[in-house]
Amino acid sequence: MQFNVAFAVFAMIASALAAPTGTELSERAAEVDGTLYVCTDNNWGGACTNLGFFNNQCSNMPSGYNDDISSFGPSAGWECTTYTDINCSGATYSGHQPGFATLPSGINDAISSFRCEPT
Repeated sequence: MQFNVAFAVFAMIASALAAPTGTELSERAAEVDGTLYVCTDNNWGGACTNLGFFNNQCSNMPSGYNDDISSFGPSAGWECTTYTDINCSGATYSGHQPGFATLPSGINDAISSFRCEPT
């Protein structure tokens, strides 16, 4: 019994020490230049996430989002160009904040990569 109590106390202390603080989270957010908010359904529905990016650097969509984006919008002050193929090639569609709640045929569920630049 003493071992279980000691282990539980140790586990709580270790997890508290490992949990990031608000400052650490802010510093992590500063590690990218901006974010592209993407959703798998129209009108910002389905699975959504913020994808971090660096200025003018091509980023391929992560699995689960490749060829499945139906809404997107970049951080304020950025214009993002999306591409229908990986490595920023293929047909393009560009936009700035607030982005697009719905995408046109040919782009909807076809985005594989993106690149963003300041406006």
